[in-house]
Amino acid sequence: MMNIFFNLELLILDFFTAFGLYSFLFLILSIYIKKIALYQFDNQAKKFISFVGVLYIIFWVLGTIVYYIDCNPLEKSAMIDRMFGKYWFGIWIQPIFWFLLSQIFRIKFFSKNIFIRIFASFFLIFSIERLVIISTSLHRDYLPSSWTMYRQLDIYPSNFILSILMKILIFIFFVGLYTFIANKINQLRNK
Repeated sequence: MMNIFFNLELLILDFFTAFGLYSFLFLILSIYIKKIALYQFDNQAKKFISFVGVLYIIFWVLGTIVYYIDCNPLEKSAMIDRMFGKYWFGIWIQPIFWFLLSQIFRIKFFSKNIFIRIFASFFLIFSIERLVIISTSLHRDYLPSSWTMYRQLDIYPSNFILSILMKILIFIFFVGLYTFIANKINQLRNK
């Protein structure tokens, strides 16, 4: 059961990252393309990411409850201490932050403001955990003995660009699917 919640949460997190990347692409395209269809699609993308934000917080809460139920008494005590103890914010801040960032697109003022969109997109791409990892890895003490002249890269630029494009295309596909289902539901309501 926990594996299902983990996979769904991973998928939803990929939607947050993809929306952040899509937002930067949209902001660039909106400078050059003034088509109404582009803005209509963007409105659907904002509705979709708000929906994903609600799903994310539901799955996070359910996953936390299921994990708590499956734990032994010692792990339950440690989990309660982590969630409500001295460093409680380490557990709660990221899910609440992502939920709030995804919900600000429901408010017209925030959804139209370019600076808020860039801020939200940045923090949807880079989680607080990723920013801490980047910050600490940049401040390491690198010793000359660990330097190598020909270091093999695990990430090639072409693979990185391809993965970004795939994330955006999958996001666009799911926004289209969301729009199709929402239109069908609205048609059924109106009958």
